[in-house]
Amino acid sequence: LMERFGRTQDAVAQNVGKSRSHVANTLRLLGLPEAVQLELRAGRLTAGHARALATAPDPAALARQVVERGLNVRETEALARRAMGGDDKPRAAARPVAAKDADTRALEEDLADVLGLTVEILDRGGAGELKITYANLEQLDDLCQRLTRPVGSGEGL
Repeated sequence: LMERFGRTQDAVAQNVGKSRSHVANTLRLLGLPEAVQLELRAGRLTAGHARALATAPDPAALARQVVERGLNVRETEALARRAMGGDDKPRAAARPVAAKDADTRALEEDLADVLGLTVEILDRGGAGELKITYANLEQLDDLCQRLTRPVGSGEGL
């Protein structure tokens, strides 16, 4: 839609019922080498893994290492930082609030990708809140329908 009809990410997001960030993340994943996309489609890498590899100098080689070594997203982020010549310590959060761990961020991103909406997890020692932000009533209605769909209906989130 963007190439053929000159749509913006916002316009595409509205047309397909997803968030702009979901469209942007998907485009970033589509920009990865085919070998990485195959690992993603096969389920050997998650979207969180792939996003961590997206800016690395050789994402395909790193993806092979991730799959072979069974690395989690946090370990993959460290591997990508080392490949870019940085240290393997996570960067400081831009916000002064306590930084979320990589697993929580990965869960937020995975849920956001599935739902096409902004998701925030507020964890307080195993209890907390799940915040899902919608932009319009159509998105809210879609979310409600998906959440109330009977179990075993063949369609999930």
